[in-house]
Amino acid sequence: MVIARVVFAVFAYLGVLVVLYAIGLTFESRTGPLIGLAFAEAGAFGVVLLIWRFVDRRPIRELGLRREVARPLWLRGALVGAVMMLSLVLGWYTLLWGSTWTTNDDLARAALVLGAGFVGFFIQGPAEEVLFRGYVLSNVRARWGIRWAIGVSSVAFSLLHAPNPGYGVLPALNLTLFGVAMALYRVRWDNDQLWGVFAIHTAWNWLQQVVFGLPNSGNLSPVNDVLFSVAPNPALPDFVTGGGFGPEGTLGATIVLSVLIWASLRRGPRTS
Repeated sequence: MVIARVVFAVFAYLGVLVVLYAIGLTFESRTGPLIGLAFAEAGAFGVVLLIWRFVDRRPIRELGLRREVARPLWLRGALVGAVMMLSLVLGWYTLLWGSTWTTNDDLARAALVLGAGFVGFFIQGPAEEVLFRGYVLSNVRARWGIRWAIGVSSVAFSLLHAPNPGYGVLPALNLTLFGVAMALYRVRWDNDQLWGVFAIHTAWNWLQQVVFGLPNSGNLSPVNDVLFSVAPNPALPDFVTGGGFGPEGTLGATIVLSVLIWASLRRGPRTS
């Protein structure tokens, strides 16, 4: 039954996402980039909550959504996500490998895309987290324990991105590490709550794609839909630039994610 519920939740999430994203694209040109994505992910998020409530028959707060602790955990997670992505962009790309920067000259357009992009990723990141670090992790952990839960949810999260442009060995590894880092952050730092990983995922994606104009898991915004365009030297190998996949395809991401995993493993008792 655990396997059946998990598979059902994943396919329900993907089905709703695909249908609503197709609908969302019809009004995205009038509302700003990534709003269609937000519309679709909001529906997918809601479906996961409905399955948890009416199929698993458990209260929403038991998924890791206690509202009274949301604000401080979200703010701390946003700071963690920002530090991680800034370490990659400023440290790995710029200081270490000399990437060049350009700025969007259309400040009004930049302001629009920053706001719309934040709305999009404010919903998109948590939607993926509520499925993988919420529903999948909770179900697998209840049956087989935390190690299996982290492993299954992290590999499944990575495989979700397999159709994306540029997906390969290093991106697959880094997305798995991202899943492990988020799972450990949930259980070691946030007392099994999801608010922190919601914020990390939002900050990571928003800064990566909208603020710095880098590919986000293979998805690249047009130059007029970003604030900065950070351009790695194309002569460098893919493990430095990420190829077409972006920062998540670099050895720099491997290092940054490994640091968070190490810090989480050193913190507090294991969750069984």
